[in-house]
Amino acid sequence: MVSMRAGVCRWLATTACLIGLTVGAAPAGQAQPDDDVDNVAGAPVSADPLPPSAGDLRGNKPEADLPIPPKSTPFPDAGPILQSYQRQQPSEFFTASNEGVWFSTPLGLNCGIWDRGGFGCAGSIPGAPQGDTHIGWVTGNIVTRYDPLLSFQFPPGRAERMLPPRSYVEYNGTRCATMTDNSTYCAHGPYRFFITPTKTFLSPP
Repeated sequence: MVSMRAGVCRWLATTACLIGLTVGAAPAGQAQPDDDVDNVAGAPVSADPLPPSAGDLRGNKPEADLPIPPKSTPFPDAGPILQSYQRQQPSEFFTASNEGVWFSTPLGLNCGIWDRGGFGCAGSIPGAPQGDTHIGWVTGNIVTRYDPLLSFQFPPGRAERMLPPRSYVEYNGTRCATMTDNSTYCAHGPYRFFITPTKTFLSPP
């Protein structure tokens, strides 16, 4: 009996020793980094920054990317004038005593286009400063303006023919039109004026 117990004890001791050796030889587990936890230095690990948004899912652009609307202007669009107004021949507005094109308007103005493309009107101009009765542009000037010296450009008396509503005349690069509401619009490139029944606009606006 004593011999049997001694054998069992030796077997248990041998088994325990083998288990200890097995556990001691096992490799230590390595912790895997986690994107959502802090790193060793304590700084949070973050993903690369996203690029700026080019718009939401509905296609709406950020405010900075929206197109700038064109600036509004009081002057008529030349397109409808050229497409639907009656073009008059310059020769119909020549006079025997003066060079250039001369015509009157339904608002009672006396207007002309001169040989170098300058243009102007004289008379009671709606919205003009008190005492100013001449408006126009002369070749070489950088603005259209009210100017009493323009009176030297106009012949005495009135033009022999009226430029009727919904018609226009072109001469030396200048176009003048009488609009449907009897307004007068003249332009030579960026230089222009628009005389309406109640107000007058000059370029640049």
